[in-house]
Amino acid sequence: MDSAQQKIKEKIISSISEQDTQRDNFLQEVEKIAARSDNDFFCSSMLSLFIHSSFEEEEAKNHWKNIFRHYDFFINKLKYNTGLRVVIFDYFINLNHFTSSPIVVEIHLFKEAEKMAMIDSLTGIFNRRCFDINLKKELNRARRYDKDFSLVMIDLDNFKNINDTHGHLFGDEVLRKFASLLNDISREEDVICRYGGEEFVLILPETSANGALALGERIRAGLKSGKFFKIHNITVSGGISSYPYGWKTAVELVENADKALYEAKFSGKDCFIISKVEHRRRKRYQKTWQVTYQLIDPTSSQDDKPGKTVTQDISIDGAKIEIRQKYELDDKLILTISLPNEGKIIIVGKIVWAKKLKGDQYVYGLKFLSLKSEQLEEIRSFLPLE
Repeated sequence: MDSAQQKIKEKIISSISEQDTQRDNFLQEVEKIAARSDNDFFCSSMLSLFIHSSFEEEEAKNHWKNIFRHYDFFINKLKYNTGLRVVIFDYFINLNHFTSSPIVVEIHLFKEAEKMAMIDSLTGIFNRRCFDINLKKELNRARRYDKDFSLVMIDLDNFKNINDTHGHLFGDEVLRKFASLLNDISREEDVICRYGGEEFVLILPETSANGALALGERIRAGLKSGKFFKIHNITVSGGISSYPYGWKTAVELVENADKALYEAKFSGKDCFIISKVEHRRRKRYQKTWQVTYQLIDPTSSQDDKPGKTVTQDISIDGAKIEIRQKYELDDKLILTISLPNEGKIIIVGKIVWAKKLKGDQYVYGLKFLSLKSEQLEEIRSFLPLE
């Protein structure tokens, strides 16, 4: 056995968990392989102890190199103290995608590897996959036992500027430290996930909207008192939606927490806002009518030139449009709406909600103000009867 094989043997022995019930058996088999006079298949023989498949020797060497790197990542980076066998199965199932069959591996280790696949590798908290699973579970539990719970979506303010100014490695450090702060502040039963990019989401069992808002304020206080966050002026915005007093499906909860998050962004950032239940008096219809819009009483920093777009949906009470300009909540726009009969109506629309899309696009919900009876009838004539 050469020095490289000796190192592999020692690494395998040191990495098999003390809690592994099969540890003694594995150690005996490792020693048997190491004692062979012909070691041309040393790496592949060692690997066959853990996964029921055969490999060429050179391929097995590469796998061991990657497995040990993966093991060190979990131990040193994520502080996730797990055994070598679980790491091997996670490597082949989730990283290498060699197999997804629990027949090939032991079923309890397969389940443990699945659990590890729900951890975000950068921050060490749960990932989007875990969020989707737990949201459904909590929603079902809340329905069954008539419990309320809240969803909180959080976004780091001005994160692009942080990356551009200090670099992406610093941005990664911000994400890790913020995830750690969320872990410190939350309860054991809360589910903390990285939703994607600089967005995080919290599932808070048996927590009202006001209780979620109180947690949001503790998060803000933690940022303001933490030396790292204070030095770099790092703040967050958050949106809250709750069950059952408002939103009753998973889609509604996510959409309206997201909508409240963007309302917080448009309200000046560094705040948490509870999603408001929208009791629409009228149904919205998907109609693409041409619209010319212009801001009423623009400031010197705002563009006062007319713009053109189409409605995404419309009712006799309001409309939804998508445009490039950034406006604020409660801003009022003069709207000239082209009707299907080539007629036009001019009306004032107030921005009641806003959402930023990718790039410079924004979606706005507009409420019509001072709608005259003849205008109402004109719009109604092109909509289905209610």
